Amino acid sequence: MINMKYFIFLLIGLLNFTACASDSSYTQSNRAVKIKDSSKNQEQRVALIIGNNDYKGVLSKLSNPINDARAIKNILEQRGFKVFYSEDVTKRSMKSKLNSFYNALKRGGVGMFYFSGHGIEVDGQNYLIPIDAKIEAKSDTEFEAIALNRITKRLQDIGNRLNIIILDACRNDPFSRGVGTGGLAKVEPIGMFVSFSTGAGSVSSDGRAGGHGLFTEALIKYMSQPLDLRDVFQKTRKDVYVKSNQKQFPAIYDQTINGRFYFTYPTGASSKQADYTPEPIITPKPRRESSYRQRDREVQERSEPIDISPYPINKIPPKRTHVEEEKPEKYFHPKEDYSSVVGYD
Repeated sequence: MINMKYFIFLLIGLLNFTACASDSSYTQSNRAVKIKDSSKNQEQRVALIIGNNDYKGVLSKLSNPINDARAIKNILEQRGFKVFYSEDVTKRSMKSKLNSFYNALKRGGVGMFYFSGHGIEVDGQNYLIPIDAKIEAKSDTEFEAIALNRITKRLQDIGNRLNIIILDACRNDPFSRGVGTGGLAKVEPIGMFVSFSTGAGSVSSDGRAGGHGLFTEALIKYMSQPLDLRDVFQKTRKDVYVKSNQKQFPAIYDQTINGRFYFTYPTGASSKQADYTPEPIITPKPRRESSYRQRDREVQERSEPIDISPYPINKIPPKRTHVEEEKPEKYFHPKEDYSSVVGYD
């Protein structure tokens, strides 16, 4: 009877041990799955997409910017981007969206800004025009539009890993006397990747009404393929150049330094895994010049003066107080023989 009790206790102990072991293995497997899932989403992706059609006044209405913006929005959302999206924005609304975009990028990662609409170059500066801009003369642009260099400067100050700027805004300049003239000026902000729908000073096609512009149509095509960032825009440029009969040549200003970026991660046996983490791209922070007051304060705070003289401090030779008078050169007169002179004794 006693042996039977021992046998029952032993059987219960074995069953409890087996249950605990299975629970621990299940917990470990769950943890492994969670780690794998978190590795895929470790880098933030943020985008601001704006499309403007409904312009007024001297600026002509456009057909396809909103269609282009919607298509870019859809493809980015499918690839893990957090998208801020707006159509037919006013200046106030555009500034608000930009501030939301900047705040999101403070957590790091990759940022992308896409604008399709009217853009004007004034005195070498590029401006993106909201739909409520009241521009009667070209000189009104800087007060009614958003300066591109202000956007690039803010992005540089944030210092996130990579920023991409895409502008399909190279339209006809309504203030130019020539037909088919306009476009944007060349920009090269350090640490960024910038692309225009056509070259600096040129005009791009808006495409057929209800469709897409040549540039955005090709861009969508290659963004959906597992290509490096540079390859996406190189192939887009080639397609646009061929389909426009060599009239439209997209501009690429690549000021990134190292690393790669994929809109669509490469997959398959011959390429890296889908959870591939891009190599870091070094984006140098802009050098901030100190103010004159700060420079003066830094000079005053120095404990020891900087010696820039050719002599060590306190060992400078004494200053000459006078110049010595030049002594006349001594002339040696040879002794003369006067013995031959008559009357000389």
